[in-house]
Amino acid sequence: MIRGLELHPVRWLSTFLCVATLLGACRGLELTARFSQSGIHGEVRFTADANGTGTGTLVNTYLEVVDDLEASAETPDVWSWSIREYPVDYSLLGGRCEDEQLGRSVVELDAVLGRLSLPELATSEIVVPDDAPVSLTGPRGVWGRSLLLVNEADGRRACATITVSGRADERVAEARFNHVAMSGSVFFRWVGSHTRGVADPSDAVTHTDTLILADLRRAPPANATKTRGPVVANHEWRIYVTDILDSESDKSRGNCNFLQLVFSPDASTATLGDLTARLGTVPVAQHPATAKAVFRDPVLDRLQFDLAGNGRSLYLVLLDIQHPESFLACARIRLVPPVTTVANLMTAGVRGRLSLSQRSRFDPTLVRYDVRFPGPDAAAVLRGLRVHELPPPPTPLGARDTPCNHTGATYDPEERGMAEPQRGFRGQDKYAVGDLSSKLIPLLQDLQSVSFDLQLQLWDMFLPLQGPRSVVHRTFVILKPSGPERWVPWTCAPLARYVSENGYKMAVVTAEASFRYPLAGRIVFRQPRDDPNADTTIIVEPLLHSHGPANNTQDHRWMVHDLPPGKDYFNWTARCVSAGQVFDPYYILPVNSSTTAATVCSPDAPGLCRVGDLTTRHGTLHVAGRRMNAAPLTRRLFTDRHLPLSGAASVLGRSLVLFEDDGPKARGERMACSKISGVYRRKGVVKNWFSNGGKATVTGKMEILQQSDYDSTDLEVGLEGLDDANAYEVHEAPVQEQLEFPCEDTTLEGVWAPPSFEPTVAPGIGTPDQHPLGDLGAKFGYLDNQTHLNVAYNDTTLTLFGPNAIIGRSVVISQKAKNKRWACASIERGYAPSEARELRAIASFHHPAGFAYGYIKMTQLIYSDNSQSDTVIEVNLRHPGKHDRNITRNHNWAIYVNPVGVDAAVKVLNTRCTAAGYIWNPHFTQLADPRNDELYSQECSPETPLRCYTGDISGRLGPIDLGVSRKVFTDSSFPLEGKVSAMGRSIVVLNKDFGSERFACANIEPDNDIIKYANIRKPPRFVVSQFIEDVREVMGVPEWMLTVDSRKTKTLYNGNCIQFLLHFKGPIAHQIEQDFSRLLNTGKLSSPTLYIPGYTVTTKRKSSLPYKVCGTTDPAETMKKSSEGGILISLLSIRKSSSAPNTGFHFFQILLVFVPLWLSR
Repeated sequence: MIRGLELHPVRWLSTFLCVATLLGACRGLELTARFSQSGIHGEVRFTADANGTGTGTLVNTYLEVVDDLEASAETPDVWSWSIREYPVDYSLLGGRCEDEQLGRSVVELDAVLGRLSLPELATSEIVVPDDAPVSLTGPRGVWGRSLLLVNEADGRRACATITVSGRADERVAEARFNHVAMSGSVFFRWVGSHTRGVADPSDAVTHTDTLILADLRRAPPANATKTRGPVVANHEWRIYVTDILDSESDKSRGNCNFLQLVFSPDASTATLGDLTARLGTVPVAQHPATAKAVFRDPVLDRLQFDLAGNGRSLYLVLLDIQHPESFLACARIRLVPPVTTVANLMTAGVRGRLSLSQRSRFDPTLVRYDVRFPGPDAAAVLRGLRVHELPPPPTPLGARDTPCNHTGATYDPEERGMAEPQRGFRGQDKYAVGDLSSKLIPLLQDLQSVSFDLQLQLWDMFLPLQGPRSVVHRTFVILKPSGPERWVPWTCAPLARYVSENGYKMAVVTAEASFRYPLAGRIVFRQPRDDPNADTTIIVEPLLHSHGPANNTQDHRWMVHDLPPGKDYFNWTARCVSAGQVFDPYYILPVNSSTTAATVCSPDAPGLCRVGDLTTRHGTLHVAGRRMNAAPLTRRLFTDRHLPLSGAASVLGRSLVLFEDDGPKARGERMACSKISGVYRRKGVVKNWFSNGGKATVTGKMEILQQSDYDSTDLEVGLEGLDDANAYEVHEAPVQEQLEFPCEDTTLEGVWAPPSFEPTVAPGIGTPDQHPLGDLGAKFGYLDNQTHLNVAYNDTTLTLFGPNAIIGRSVVISQKAKNKRWACASIERGYAPSEARELRAIASFHHPAGFAYGYIKMTQLIYSDNSQSDTVIEVNLRHPGKHDRNITRNHNWAIYVNPVGVDAAVKVLNTRCTAAGYIWNPHFTQLADPRNDELYSQECSPETPLRCYTGDISGRLGPIDLGVSRKVFTDSSFPLEGKVSAMGRSIVVLNKDFGSERFACANIEPDNDIIKYANIRKPPRFVVSQFIEDVREVMGVPEWMLTVDSRKTKTLYNGNCIQFLLHFKGPIAHQIEQDFSRLLNTGKLSSPTLYIPGYTVTTKRKSSLPYKVCGTTDPAETMKKSSEGGILISLLSIRKSSSAPNTGFHFFQILLVFVPLWLSR
């Protein structure tokens, strides 16, 4: 029976909701099949018949014909429809509706309900006869299967999974087999309540169901050409559970022998894990044949709760046919969470987000727009909604360039081309995957009134978030018109993984392979943490030849190999042999395999490929000859289902090898290789607050986190004592603890912003990119009228990676009343001692006869797997002389191979710093043409830092100036430890105005830090700065090697004593600390602490001090008792080595020195 309905033509937008006006009451299970394919658009719903007995089924159709041939009552568009065995795999863009994918027909709806004639049945309600083999769930259930429509005139096909909508839910788990004997997946799908108690028990019983979808295949044996076995073999299968005491290493073993217990949660379900007893055997096809199978097992509903909450792991085991009690293969059963990706727009004045969510690969993608535009032109840009193929580049760009200009073209893997809007809507399958605007054509008339806000949601059947055509980690871009038929990027944001639409970012493992020779570039791998079955995104950054002049080269094979590369990565014979063989943890390809076994792997059967075989799964790579061609030619993004970054088959620590099949025979086919290393999240902590002369009441901290350079930055602020505070900003340089006014502009400089930046809007409005990078108040609101602040922000402009990183800089809080700087603190690295350790180094320019005075300090984290962070460099150099205020600009600077000595002070410019040798080039960059300076200057740049010599700092970061303020840089190619290390070499500053002469130099040495409290008797008119200056003069050390923490200075014993917290720094910090103790105890120091090669100390050097140590008691009391004892001197020494973990004080040493006073009586 058919009941007519009147529906709004775009009602399909909200079909994920239960529409009470259509169904009478919003109760029970609702199933929906959504179409936008082959000229038909809309949906078909299956619900319980609420108007009848409650046991029947209703079929509601909301369909329209959207192809070029308009259907009418006189010329109807007739479709045959049927329920098919398997659900639709939405990760497939083409061929998803073929019989091979959907299986056999379960129910021919033509025979039950008649053919589907449009537009007659475009909006209709059909009552399914009671005797028809159609129900929502159960033995005749349509849930989890697919609905196929076939046009009777031309055979066009449209298909959709019949999936849940309304209040019911689905849960999916997967057992993925990656084994020489087995490849493929077994999916477990549950529908209904996922809690142990439900509001309506009868509803739970009626509409709870479990389906198992198996799609398994095996590679043909090595002798397949000689002996032909069965194409499909049927195996017994069981579910096993691990012991509660089994460790993760036990579960990660390459075999299944540790499994002993068949899954049986309690006595009443003793055979629950024996699937063969209930369902029969499972088929496994020999490639290239397929043997999908679907099983219904309502008893297995219990499994989902054990997967979600049990501490034990569950495994699906297939038994050997020849030996029934032997395990053939096993796979861990893991819940598959919905994939959610979010693009947070916060640039160009546009705020909002695009949220994409896909429950499983068998469901379409739900798209939600929530965007606010800065002006009343939202309707104009609705034609410019796109997903582009690449993420925004993490490297800094020019002042007039934006990352949105470098996201590639509209993502179009099927090469549909861009649509012509005047042709009207023709179904989502007719457009490029990333052409979101064309998919909104049915809504454009209703959206013309949109002024500032765009809020809508719809289903997209051709926007996969899983599989090789996934849009995850690509870019959502909004274009705006710029002239006739010309559109340019307005704003954009990467599509990052989230736990849920309104939840947190998903924790993602990031790894990289950085190439230095004979090509330069980086390949990045990203996968959700602790989920080896999740998709891995591979981002190929610009690749270019680095050994010298070269042409563009194409079609390079690339593979992951077993071992990290050795020193043969630059060999001219047998290059990269140390990397071993292609990584094959599942033994897919035996060493002595036949040609048949070797060719089983294909893009259509990626599970039968070796894990390391990236070429077969994704194709080849290209390498550019020149920098200008690198990005358009070589940047790519791939999604891989079989490349784990965690678990037993992880590729971390192995090598990535690029091949050149027509290369020199002596070298071999391996062109380049690099270790795949982890990229750890960066964390900045701001908590060590200094007052600016007065007393600051601010306490608490700020934490700044960023997972990778492809992610936005999260700020968590928890501050107290903000009375009368106003602005808070990131400033350019770190705090110097010895200053009485450490927050002033003369030391911390202004608000941090890249060069040539100009704000475009007033504070408090717009988006973060329109304000100076470090002006947090202008971006997120000022601190006026707040005593505390506990908030969290997301910032797309602040970064903890790359040249513009803010680690090593500072945060300044200003007062509102006096409009002056009130408190400040450095942005320090945050890490756990078990995670990493920090190295510190310094190049100290202190030679009295030298030509530069000051220091260059470096800090770097070394992680537990020996991977390295970027190096933060602080430069503080001026011309020698206490009152020399000369300024010279544009000095290039570099790391040279050798340390320097007396030659650092040679007056003749051409012979100065000659012991340093030449610029450090451990990776042999441009080895084929080392004298071609013109080529090198064109190719080495901040955008291509790996194309520069490792020692060429100015090539990556730019020149420095002498005589100006401190500057902070972040360098990704300045290693302080390992086989390639700058420690023990020298830094050479070249002549001004980009001159090539060596102007000044100093050695790179460890920078230790020893902290000691000292008590000094306070004489009349005592000045702290004068005391420290006198100590430095006697010891012969520069001011940066001996400092006082201005916050810790205090008077003792009614003003008779003063206590300092001293920092002894530099490569000889231990010697400085010892000589300081000797100087205070004896009042003299016979020779300077700091030895300077080639420098003769003057005989008029000051060698004594008039200051005396204060004891542990009041000096007045000490004088009274001096005849009976002595003076007790207390010194607390706290050492922090240059490689000590940042866990506070490294260790303590209490020195109790008893000085006897021999007195005659």
